[in-house]
Amino acid sequence: MTKKPQKQKITVNRKLVAALTIIVVLALSIAFVTLGVTGRKMDAQGLYNLLPWLPTPGESTNWRQALVPGAGLDDSVVVLLSPAGGEAGEEELKAATRVLVKRLGDFGWADTAVQVKEGKLEVTLPKSADVDYLKTLLTAKGEYTFETPEGEVFMTGENVTTAGFGYADQSGQNIALSMVFDSFGKDAFGTKTGELSGQNITLKRDGEVVVSPSIGEAITQGMVSIPGFTLDSARENAVLLRSGALPFALAQEGDSLPGQALLLGESKDLIIYAFVAVLAILALYLIARFRLGGLIAAWMLLMQLALSYFFAALIGAGYTVLTLSAIYAALLVSFFAVNNLFLAIQEDARQGRSIRQAIKEGYAGKGHASLDVFAGLLLLFIVFIMMDQGIIKMFSEVIAIGLLLGLIIVHLVLRLLLNESIHLFGGKNSLFTSNNSVKKEG
Repeated sequence: MTKKPQKQKITVNRKLVAALTIIVVLALSIAFVTLGVTGRKMDAQGLYNLLPWLPTPGESTNWRQALVPGAGLDDSVVVLLSPAGGEAGEEELKAATRVLVKRLGDFGWADTAVQVKEGKLEVTLPKSADVDYLKTLLTAKGEYTFETPEGEVFMTGENVTTAGFGYADQSGQNIALSMVFDSFGKDAFGTKTGELSGQNITLKRDGEVVVSPSIGEAITQGMVSIPGFTLDSARENAVLLRSGALPFALAQEGDSLPGQALLLGESKDLIIYAFVAVLAILALYLIARFRLGGLIAAWMLLMQLALSYFFAALIGAGYTVLTLSAIYAALLVSFFAVNNLFLAIQEDARQGRSIRQAIKEGYAGKGHASLDVFAGLLLLFIVFIMMDQGIIKMFSEVIAIGLLLGLIIVHLVLRLLLNESIHLFGGKNSLFTSNNSVKKEG
């Protein structure tokens, strides 16, 4: 009998595949960082631009249009406010300061300042702030009343414990203002809505009608959602309700004036140099301690930083102390995860395991522990995002993005590149550790 011809086995040049993988990831990294620094015109006329988003020193780049700086780290504008009814006492001015700080924070302005100055309030805002748009937020007394059709006030904004807003239907145009009441407000609102079934109640702010909805039945749950708002008006009223009323209405004196950065004065680029130095120190440590593995890890930390800045710009977080704290906190979590992983790899290599096996064991041990840390922190900040609507939410969004990026980079991309580097450069222990006492595997 004749033998069947054997199929020819296809051999894959694993070293070539590893080289191509590393080259492609490196090229994409260089392109992404370059775009982050320079931006790009998306058409010949420049009508569609990808704005640069990586902070660089000097005023020649326009990254500040994508990652808009706050007043703490860049030029600011100063608004002077005075009590509308005349002079006010020191305690009243301090109370007004606390209310304005809460309003600005609730509105998402992280880098701002409010201080008492010669019987007036000096508000420092980011240079990009639209003072006219914020005027109501800064000057309105914010005193709310709930009234019957006869004008009887049966509860006030002080009985609202929290307020928010959301879509009232699928159109995306009808926004509802939601409120939760304290125990007195729950009883008062339930009683009056029961008495006024088929009639209207009126919500007023500083004597002006905000909304006057019709009552169909008694609302006794201690909360209500009122449709009929635009997004801006619902957000504005929610912020004013949460902050509480000012002791008095305020009036702006003159035009806003240019100011320096709150934290750095004229040395606006100092923070950029400082964080570049931090990244360089972390990278040098990793390279000196873990050599080729450390170089790849430093590369991945740089990519996490570039991606974090990109998403911060995308969600409008701005270039603020809050944003930088979130970005670099997530970066440090990734650094410690990588450092612990490589220490475990180094220890396994010292015991005689091959680097490939040491990487596998490292991810199964220390790597699994860091995965739990990433997942736990992510869950925590997702809860904060759901619970808060001000600067805590913004901080939580940025750090959650950074942690998610760190998880993907450390546990997927870094592992891939480490294994590909072994195929390309070999698995010599000396390539991945500076420890000269490593035993050879039998």
